[in-house]
Amino acid sequence: MRELDSADGPEAAMPETEIGEARQPSAMQFRLAVLRHHRLVYRVCYSLLRDQHEAEDAAQDAFMRYWQRGGGVRGAKAWLITVARNVCLDRLRRSQRLNETALLEPDQEAGEGDAEGQAEQEQSMGLLSSLVEQLPEPQRSLILLFDVHGLSGAECAEALELNTNQVKVYLHRARKTLRREMERLHE
Repeated sequence: MRELDSADGPEAAMPETEIGEARQPSAMQFRLAVLRHHRLVYRVCYSLLRDQHEAEDAAQDAFMRYWQRGGGVRGAKAWLITVARNVCLDRLRRSQRLNETALLEPDQEAGEGDAEGQAEQEQSMGLLSSLVEQLPEPQRSLILLFDVHGLSGAECAEALELNTNQVKVYLHRARKTLRREMERLHE
């Protein structure tokens, strides 16, 4: 690996695959992981917990675990998402709120349509959120990671410790269930 000079930014320090390959994570490696992934880790936590402070704490827990075990980690992004998801699920189980969480809406505002159209769209999003809550794991997590947060199938597979075929099957089943339930409710 080349030496850093003052003109290089943190992303120039090392490629993604090297973040977790070192025996002991250096302060620079940890900083790179935080800089690259803190927003995504927080969004995953928030989408599961639906509470800003809980999500911040869960994300911090995930990064603390990375700091403690970073020397043996390959692929920091997927590892952090997996740990963040597990931390959130543990918190939800402890607080018995697993069925009360809501789907994080994508970062898009409703168009400038009429008020009735916007109300209908909000109602549909609320309905969809409640249907996603009812999906079994890992279908629920896959919908959040793939469709809401935009992770690739391979990243989802690594984060949830599944193979890519399982990801495809679970996503297909989840979407089929959601589509069927939405159609049934709109009849």
